[in-house]
Amino acid sequence: MDVATAAELELLTRRVHMNDPLVEKKPDGHSERYRLMADRIDHNADATFGGAVVIIPPAGGGDPIELLILDAQGNPGQFWATIMSRIQITLEDLKAKQQQPFGGGMRR
Repeated sequence: MDVATAAELELLTRRVHMNDPLVEKKPDGHSERYRLMADRIDHNADATFGGAVVIIPPAGGGDPIELLILDAQGNPGQFWATIMSRIQITLEDLKAKQQQPFGGGMRR
């Protein structure tokens, strides 16, 4: 009788869900932003952690927001206010882009 390797056993016993992709998913780069933030947090482990956020909007939704706050005061209000400010700036930029007329001018 053949002895199956651990990888072969995993393939034989793996349960497949109907929503599982048929092929391995290739990273689209979005998850890399989260890994980089985790690295930044680890790199600054000696500093006072003031919060971190990574926001990746859908296409056309503005630039991603990545923020690591090192705050000796440990002020949660500063953390939330900073995130709200960044989001507000993004919303205002999106609103301005939506209000710009297409074509650059009127035709005569």
